[in-house]
Amino acid sequence: MQPDFANDVLLRHFARDCAAPFVSRQTLALLITVAVFLALIGPFGTYGAYAPAMRLLYWGMIVIGTASIGHATATAIERFLRCRNVPVFVEIFAVSALTAIPVCLVVSLIWALFGTNPLNGHMLPLYGQCVVAIGCLTVFFHIFAAPAITTKEWPRPKLLDRLPLHTRGRILRLTARDHYVEVETERGSALLAMRFRDAVSEAAGEKGVQTHRSHWVALHAVTGRSRLNGRTVLLLKNGHEVPVGRTFRAAVENRMPRK
Repeated sequence: MQPDFANDVLLRHFARDCAAPFVSRQTLALLITVAVFLALIGPFGTYGAYAPAMRLLYWGMIVIGTASIGHATATAIERFLRCRNVPVFVEIFAVSALTAIPVCLVVSLIWALFGTNPLNGHMLPLYGQCVVAIGCLTVFFHIFAAPAITTKEWPRPKLLDRLPLHTRGRILRLTARDHYVEVETERGSALLAMRFRDAVSEAAGEKGVQTHRSHWVALHAVTGRSRLNGRTVLLLKNGHEVPVGRTFRAAVENRMPRK
């Protein structure tokens, strides 16, 4: 049961990461713009090979497919490596080299659909191009796109360093899921392979309380409390509910701000 549960959680996170590039309107608009631009200029011989409608379909599939699998794979690799505190340059190299593999496979499948044999001497140059492109994007996001998190109002928890860049924000709650911990922030959520008590320890700096043997919440995220099926739950500002265990009730009462 436990391995099946863990695998189910990982698959759900991977599926969510695949869809993540299309959730934001800005990102979706950018991807559409890139696909249309590539269809108009027809690089890599596609201008003469396909009619305008086919070029748009081709580049649309390339942009959507590579963005989806590339984002999900890179996020999974970052999550794995940050649990092991590897140096940044090792992370960038690993993300670039490993993410390029599924990206190449997606491009190859699309090539095959459009009548090009991907095994006809194209794979190695394609892999090299993917490594360079993903490496440049990874460096860009590390340098320019990391969300700014102010430390004037609250100390920055060490746990944030383990999260993918796009999910780093104020921590809302931690949830133990078998051998993993789901970290939910104001910018999203990520799954970390670590012990729950270690995650709680590394969340130090964000005032919070453990409400259950598998749940910890940040006090700033709590908007109220309620009863659900005879059990006390805390209501969070993102609409989620966190159970309060009987043995943790007194601690929760002591830590909750008086209103």
